Amino acid sequence: MDEEFRQLVDTTARNKDSVYYYTAALETQLVEASAANHSVTVELTIQETEIGPAGVLDEGLVSTITDFWTSTLITAVNGGRGALTTTLNVQALKPVCPGTKIHVICSATAPNSRPMPFATARFVSATDHNDVLAVATHTKFFKAATSQHVKFAQ
Repeated sequence: MDEEFRQLVDTTARNKDSVYYYTAALETQLVEASAANHSVTVELTIQETEIGPAGVLDEGLVSTITDFWTSTLITAVNGGRGALTTTLNVQALKPVCPGTKIHVICSATAPNSRPMPFATARFVSATDHNDVLAVATHTKFFKAATSQHVKFAQ
C-alpha cells in the first residue's frame, strides 16, 4: 500500500507546473510515503543560494517547499480533493551549510478533516532527524464541491 501511496504522491507532485510552483523546479526526491501515517519524506541538498544572511535556511525556500509538499500530501490523502491555503507559518531554527543533505518530513491530518486540513513540515538533517533546521505549519480550507459565485450588494 505504501508504494501505491508513494506513486500517487509522486504523480501528483510531478503534475504541478513549475511556472506556478517554484518547488517543482527544485531537485527534490520523494524518499518515503506512508498512507497509514499520512506522511511523506522528501530529500534535497541545500545550495548556497538557499541559505539566508543569518546562515539559516531561507524562509522563502522553507515556505515554498512546505506549501508544495504539504499541499501535494493533503491532495493525495484526500483523494485528489483541492484545498486553499489559509495559513502558512515557517521558522528557520539552526544554521546550515551549503551541500547539507536534508529531509523534509511532512505529516497531514486524517482524510477529510473538515473543514480545515492541517499539515506540518520538519526540515531535518538527513543523517540525524533530531537535528531540526526549520519547521512549518500549513492550514488549508477545502474548496466547495460545487462552484458557487458570491454576489456583492451594489
